[in-house]
Amino acid sequence: MLSRGQLRKRSGGAWAALACLMFLSMAAWTQPALAQAGEAAQDAAPGLDAVDLTIANRRIFTMRSHASGASPADRAWAVRERVDLLVERGGPLELSTREVPEGVAVLLDGNFVFRVLHADADPEAGETAKTVAAEAVRNLSQSIDEIRESRDAHAMLIAAGYTVLATLVLVALLWLLRRGYAWLAPRLREFVDRRSATIAPGWGSDVVGRVGLPQLVVMPLRLLAWIVALLLVYEWLGLVLGFFPYTRPWGETLLGSLLDALGGFGMGILRAVPDLLFVFLIFVVTRFIVRVVRVFFDGVRSGRVHVGWVDETTARPTERLLTAIIWLFALVAAYPYLPGSGSEAFKGIGVFVGLMLSIGASGVVNQAVSGLMLMYTRALRPGEFVQIGDTEGTVTSVGFLATRIETLRHELINIPNSVIASTVTRNYSRLAGEGGVRLLTKLTIGYDTPWRQVQAMLQIAAERTSVIAKDPPPRVLQTALQDFYVEYTLLVSVTDPAQKFVALNELHGHIQDVFNEYGVQIMSPNYVADPAGPKLVAKEQWFEAPAAK
Repeated sequence: MLSRGQLRKRSGGAWAALACLMFLSMAAWTQPALAQAGEAAQDAAPGLDAVDLTIANRRIFTMRSHASGASPADRAWAVRERVDLLVERGGPLELSTREVPEGVAVLLDGNFVFRVLHADADPEAGETAKTVAAEAVRNLSQSIDEIRESRDAHAMLIAAGYTVLATLVLVALLWLLRRGYAWLAPRLREFVDRRSATIAPGWGSDVVGRVGLPQLVVMPLRLLAWIVALLLVYEWLGLVLGFFPYTRPWGETLLGSLLDALGGFGMGILRAVPDLLFVFLIFVVTRFIVRVVRVFFDGVRSGRVHVGWVDETTARPTERLLTAIIWLFALVAAYPYLPGSGSEAFKGIGVFVGLMLSIGASGVVNQAVSGLMLMYTRALRPGEFVQIGDTEGTVTSVGFLATRIETLRHELINIPNSVIASTVTRNYSRLAGEGGVRLLTKLTIGYDTPWRQVQAMLQIAAERTSVIAKDPPPRVLQTALQDFYVEYTLLVSVTDPAQKFVALNELHGHIQDVFNEYGVQIMSPNYVADPAGPKLVAKEQWFEAPAAK
């Protein structure tokens, strides 16, 4: 029988044990609440230290929230340790989920693995804890299968065999590609060389230099071969990485990136089809309008169409100007529908081209404006005989940038339109139909020769010249009375300005003949004493060698 002291000791120990048990129970009950409060405090700023949970090199899900004071990185490390332990233990390794107040718990063979907290979901992406947990279970199941596969020597041996087989196939395909290029390139080069020699001999080497047109045509084929080779190597790498469990996510990423790129390219083409159809419609309508404009101005040039604001001379430049304006408006209308027109690269290229044109086109614009001024003022027309500065000749063409003149020495001279606009231009053909082109020649005769005789002799010489027009008749003027002689000017007309020098040559010959006939010497008496006898050429000496009758 126990004494009273022993009873007191035993009752005191019982009370102490009971108190300890009550404290532990309260701690057990309050710990989830405290943990939930701590997680709520951590969830106030989720995603600051987000970490992707990866197992066997495969992403399971993204941890964004702290849990029980553990950061996302600590949570991911603990989950990986726990999964390795459970996989090492073995068993069916079946995954399941269970909802808990703070989210969704993921279990492996009934053992807790991790929790997907509400703060781990991204509301902006439409995620919830359930959807994230479902995706995490799928990814974890695949990771566990790959862990098992990586520990299976037989499976790894099969993967190595597939790798060798894929490598052999790649080498064979690259060899066939190289042989195909080596067979096709010379034949394509020979075909292009033969066709270019038939159409325009020497054109290829003259235009593209030493490389030649055939070599230039083969370049796209070489580029295509390189692209195909790179695609084959890319596919081989993705396929080989997919054979092994640890690198399989990388292979899936490579193949997925290629498929996404091709799919995006295809979808971009499909989305661009309506816009391209609209651009094609703009092109067709614009081409029709340009053809109508061309037919109209062809009629003006041929004389079938008569309008007051344009003639056969200005028809061609007006047609070109209107055509350029029409195509410019068409380009502006079609620009928003071009694929990629809204991209930054397209905008950058447009700004660069505009800057280059604005810098380099200032001189061209000056020439073009001067050319338009010449065309529409009708200062020059093709076929007219003109003198621009020191250049005389027939106008062959008046362009936007320069005017071409063929001289009497059979030279083709290009004169910039800005030079013509700032230079005095003499047009001999414009008034040729109203009495011909006036030519003049001057000679000086001493005062001892009667001026009436001189005028009569000059009239006779003009009448003997065949290319001189009879209407208006030649005129002789005394244009100056100098100290020792009189200056006579003979005015004649020719119907063709191009015959100017021919007419002067013949006229000067007849003047010498007539003056010799009548015994009058052509000499300006700038001396003190006259010679003993007149300086004349006897008639029997007119045709001294090498002259012919």
